[in-house]
Amino acid sequence: MANVAPLISVVFTSYNHERYLKQAVDSLIGQTFKDFELIIIDDCSTDNSRTILQSYAQHPNVKLNLLEKNTGSYVKSSHLGALKATGKYILFAQCDDFSESEQLAVLAEKALQFPSAGVIFSKSRLIDQDGKNLGDDYQIRNMSFKKRCKSDTLLQGQEMRSFLSYACVIPNLSAALINRDLYFKSGGLPEKFSMAADWALWLALSELTDFFYVSEVLNNFRQHAATIRSKTKLDKQLSEILNVFTEHSLKFRLNKTQQNAMMVGFGSIWFNYFLEDPRNAKASIIDFYKKASVEHKHLLYYLMKGAFKKTGFIIENLSNTK
Repeated sequence: MANVAPLISVVFTSYNHERYLKQAVDSLIGQTFKDFELIIIDDCSTDNSRTILQSYAQHPNVKLNLLEKNTGSYVKSSHLGALKATGKYILFAQCDDFSESEQLAVLAEKALQFPSAGVIFSKSRLIDQDGKNLGDDYQIRNMSFKKRCKSDTLLQGQEMRSFLSYACVIPNLSAALINRDLYFKSGGLPEKFSMAADWALWLALSELTDFFYVSEVLNNFRQHAATIRSKTKLDKQLSEILNVFTEHSLKFRLNKTQQNAMMVGFGSIWFNYFLEDPRNAKASIIDFYKKASVEHKHLLYYLMKGAFKKTGFIIENLSNTK
């Protein structure tokens, strides 16, 4: 008798995070929903990760892949796992995050209940390196997103594109269930990007499908001290986001109004980075502008317009918290 494909393929990528590995894997093994395969891709870890992962090799849901050569990025290892997936849906789990026990059950229920939504994503709890609760990602969203997504909500693709033009409102891959066919139809995670590949994926999917937001916290997204932006990292991240937005506009033939909206959104993102870390943002913007303005003649205009837009968001948020 042929094996029946599971409903969900969880693609779990691992690289040198032995401290968090057992908690991450156990949170998936312990899901109340059982119709899933767990495809583990260890990207040639040099710590004790492989030994830890081998202890799960005999679990009936686990398909363990220990790579002998490092791929060079989580994007490549994630996509490799996707190619091995057999489920109707894919969830990309990362080795330093962990799931609530009901995550797959809730996401699967919504996916079946709202078939027009090719992506189901939830609110994420932010935690530090020691597991301390830092709040959730909903708290830092613009008021327009908060008003629209104060409860479980079906979002049309164009509406999701608009939200994604101002922030990556799905902050990590571990928070979302994706229709596997649509993942590949969208082009998947683009390997050319190392810092904004997920953002590019969500934007591409917004042109193909609706999204469904679950207002319940189902995922724990770990924040590391190492993620604090340096000048070099900020330059690279801004360049990638700008390239993602530009290439998306061209690939999907957005009209002038839609292109302008994305560029204003980019200006708002830059200004948000400036507010978070003025010293690094100020130091990087000159170098970034010199490079980017060669191809983007009106970049300064969009940075300024985006800054005014972000200021408006901040005022609106403050007004609604009084």
